[in-house]
Amino acid sequence: MDLNITTRHFDGLSDSLRSDIEMRMAKLEKFFDRIVEAKVILSEEKNRQIAEVSIHLPGGVRLLAKEQAGDMWAAAETAIKKVEVQLKKVKDRKKDRKRTTLRKSL
Repeated sequence: MDLNITTRHFDGLSDSLRSDIEMRMAKLEKFFDRIVEAKVILSEEKNRQIAEVSIHLPGGVRLLAKEQAGDMWAAAETAIKKVEVQLKKVKDRKKDRKRTTLRKSL
């Protein structure tokens, strides 16, 4: 998985925040191992910290989650959790499709 972490109008990207985001994004591969690319955009507008997570899957599927909070750690964590839920749904849909085709052929 290619992981890009970008900041916009945000100077507080510390090594600990970067490593935490990388660790959480790496855990997503246990749910779906064919993630092509992942992008994390951290930005700050007025007093809001905004984290946007985008994941690209094979077949042109794109998952996107955007979260804002008073703290960048909280915003990033919540956005990654949202993408995790979306990723689980995609995986469940693929499993269900395989099951229905097997039933039809029998």
